[in-house]
Amino acid sequence: MRTKKPQQEEKIVDAAARLFGGQRFHEVRMEDIAAEAGVGKGTLYRYFSDKEELYLDLLERSSKQFLDRLEEEMGRAPGPRQQLEACVAAIISFFDEQPHLFDLIQRAEVLRDPNRAFPWEHIRDELVQKLCALFEQAKERGEFTIRDPELAAVILLGGLRSVIRFGSQPRPGDLARQIIEGFLHGAAVSNREGPAPFRRASLVGEHSQV
Repeated sequence: MRTKKPQQEEKIVDAAARLFGGQRFHEVRMEDIAAEAGVGKGTLYRYFSDKEELYLDLLERSSKQFLDRLEEEMGRAPGPRQQLEACVAAIISFFDEQPHLFDLIQRAEVLRDPNRAFPWEHIRDELVQKLCALFEQAKERGEFTIRDPELAAVILLGGLRSVIRFGSQPRPGDLARQIIEGFLHGAAVSNREGPAPFRRASLVGEHSQV
C-alpha cells in the first residue's frame, strides 16, 4: 500500500468541503469528490472508507482550526475587554472565510448519532468556559461585572450566530468593537441623554466601569 500524503488528504478534504457546502449531503457522491480533488476513486478510498467518514473528518479538522484561531487571536489582546473583541472578530472571520462550514455543522447537529461523538459538540462548552473566564478576569480587575456569566456567554454566542448567518456584508471594520460595545453597554439609547449609561446594561452589574 502506498504511503498516505498529508497534502493529498488535505486536497481531498478541501474538495469535499466545497461540494458539501453547495449541495445536499445525499447528493454528493464519492466520485464527485474524487473529480473535484483531481484524484482517482481508488486514491480517495485509500484515505476515506466512505462519505460519512470524510464528512466527520472535515468537521474535526475545522473544529481544531477554529480553536487554534481563537487561541492565537485572543492571545494577542492585553485585557479582558480586548480579548472579548478579539474572540468575536475571530469567530466571525473564521466562518466568513469558510461559508460552507455553518451549514455542515448544522446538518451534523440535526442528524448526529446520539451514541457517537459530534466533532463540534465540545466547541460550544469550551467557548462558554472561555467567555466566563474573561468575565471573571474583568471583575477581578474592576473593569466590569457580569451578573450571570454563563447566560451572558450563551446570549453573546447566539447573537454571533445570527450575525454570521444574517448580517450584511462586507462587514464593518469595527464590527467586533460594535458588538462588544452593545453587549456591555446595552443597545438602547436615551433620546434625551444620549447613549445609555454602562451601569444600566441588563447583563452587567451596577458597579461596572469602562
